[in-house]
Amino acid sequence: MLAEREEIYFHTPARFAGAFPYKALVAGARVALPEEPPIRKRFHQHVLVHTTSGRGLIEVRGQRFVAEEGLSVWLDTSQAYEHRCAPDAREWRYLWMGVEGHGLDEVYAFLNVQQSPLFEPSDREAARVAFQAVIGYLDDRSSATDALVSAAIAGLIANLSAPRLVGAAAPDDSASRDRITSVLAAVRKDLAKAWTIDELAVLAHLSPSQLFRRFKDTIGTTPMDWLRHERINQAKRLLVEPEAKVSAVAAHCGYPDPYHFSRDFRRLTGYTPTRFRRDGGY
Repeated sequence: MLAEREEIYFHTPARFAGAFPYKALVAGARVALPEEPPIRKRFHQHVLVHTTSGRGLIEVRGQRFVAEEGLSVWLDTSQAYEHRCAPDAREWRYLWMGVEGHGLDEVYAFLNVQQSPLFEPSDREAARVAFQAVIGYLDDRSSATDALVSAAIAGLIANLSAPRLVGAAAPDDSASRDRITSVLAAVRKDLAKAWTIDELAVLAHLSPSQLFRRFKDTIGTTPMDWLRHERINQAKRLLVEPEAKVSAVAAHCGYPDPYHFSRDFRRLTGYTPTRFRRDGGY
């Protein structure tokens, strides 16, 4: 039975939880079998997964990754994804947590997680312990839960990030990344604006050709492709709200033409906006 192969612990942060950088709203452990269908549910948050044994098959934007024992996966579940036990594996045992926190979107972009969601932790045992600790804190539900969870997640992110950061940022590279990060922040504050490459280049203090090259090196895609995905991701969050109107969501996300919005939405998600809203985001 599934109940015997799955543990889930939910958590409602206390009033002072905002004083800490990270929160875990749910965490658990699961044993997936090869005959089970893939999981595709969207939680509209970041989900971290760690394989304790067996192999998992992860699919993000049409790319497939195999999560072997000791490896971790970072998923932005507001975007299309799926994961399951690898068909040739006996089972897939994994720990997972749904997390929120200041700067997670920026770290996700900086580490190019969308293109490379599979992580080799610098310390595999420490990664496993961090996941187990968060699950334990949510199960315990003490007055210190929020502080302990935040510290464990911070250590885990540092553990996952370290191998990608070694030798990756020369001084001029760091300055370039800071410029791109400033562009991301400015655009996210005003997705309704009809941004052009020239305007983005001005924000980054770069020429359009420099912006295009450095943006692709840092984020892994072009500025306009990134903007399109950001707008659709924001639209997905808004569409699940009660009383949301497709035309209003489209305009808020930078699509004055609802037809253009529906076309892009279906192209990137596989759903029409109306069906996505009707199905509750799944």
